[in-house]
Amino acid sequence: MKNKKIVEFPNLKQRLLEKAMQMMKEKKFQEALELFQQARNNDFAYAEVELGMVVCYMELGQLTEAKNRCKKMLSEDIGEYFHVLQIYITILIQLKEYVEVKSTIEAILEEDRLPAQYAQTFYQLLEFARKMLPEGEEVESPSMEENDENLKNLHEGSVQQQFETIQMLKLRNIRPFISDIQAFLSNELHHPVLKTFLIHILKEQGWDKKLELIKFGQKDSFVPAELASGEEDPFLNKVISILEDTVESDNPTLFESLKEMLVRIHTVKFPFPFSPDKAEVWAGGLHKLGGDLFGLELDEEELRAEYNISEIELQSAVREIRKLEDFSFLRL
Repeated sequence: MKNKKIVEFPNLKQRLLEKAMQMMKEKKFQEALELFQQARNNDFAYAEVELGMVVCYMELGQLTEAKNRCKKMLSEDIGEYFHVLQIYITILIQLKEYVEVKSTIEAILEEDRLPAQYAQTFYQLLEFARKMLPEGEEVESPSMEENDENLKNLHEGSVQQQFETIQMLKLRNIRPFISDIQAFLSNELHHPVLKTFLIHILKEQGWDKKLELIKFGQKDSFVPAELASGEEDPFLNKVISILEDTVESDNPTLFESLKEMLVRIHTVKFPFPFSPDKAEVWAGGLHKLGGDLFGLELDEEELRAEYNISEIELQSAVREIRKLEDFSFLRL
C-alpha cells in the first residue's frame, strides 16, 4: 500500500493562530489552548504559540505548567526576553515563590543592559517580593530621612544609585525636592531615561509649573501635568498604524518587536517630539533596522518606495534610532 501524501489546507497554520487568538479574546482559554497545540504541532509562529499557551495555562489556573513553559522559553531565548521574563515573574508571584522572584530580578539587575521600559516595573516587583519574604529575610529600603546620601546620589551617584533615589521619590511628595529635580533635569550629563522617569513622577503628582529640561542638546520648558502619556501620543500611534499596514500581517513577530523598539526610543526622547515629524520616516527607519536585526534581506529601494521616503530620510532615521536605542538600556 502506497503512502498517501497529506495535503494541508491553504493558510491552515495562520488560521489556527488567528482562531486561537480570537478564542483568547473571548476568554475561551481551553479552546484557545487546543488550537495553540495544533499550531505548535505544525511548527508555526513558535514564539507566539508558546507564549499563547503560557497565558492559557495561567488563565486556566495551571500555574506550575505555565511557569515551567515560561522558564523553558527564557532558557531557549524564545520570544522577546524581557516580556517573557515579566510574565514569568508574575507567575512566580501568583505561586507565592517570593525568594525566586527576588533572586531572579537581582540576577537581571546585575547584567549590563536593562530595557528602560521594564526597569521601573522590575524594581517595584523586587520591592514587593522583599516585603513578602518572612521576617528576617526582608531587605528594607532606606527612606530619604534615614539616608542623607540619597539627594547627593541623585546628582553624583552611579546610574543605579540615581535610579534607586528616583524610586524613593516616587513614593513621596516631590515638592520639597523640586530644586534638586530641576538641577537634575537641566544637567546634560544625566541619563535621559532617568529624566523621563522623573517627568512621569511629576506628572503623576500633578506638578503644574514649568520646569526646564535638557536632552541631547535640546532645551525646552514643560509643564509635567499637561504632558500626554505615550498611549495618548497621536504621532506615536500614527507610526504604529503605518507599521500595522506594512508589517503586521506578513511578520507579526517583527511588528511586535518594532512596537517595543518604538516605545523604548519614545521613552528616551520624552517629552521632546520626534523630528522630523513625518511618521513614515520613523516607520521606515524602524522597519529597516528591525529587518537588519532579524537578518531579513530587505530591498532598500522597495522599502523607501513603500514608505514614500528618500534615501537620506531613511539613513538619517536609522542613525537616530540606533542612537536612541543605545540610550534605552540602563546600565545598572
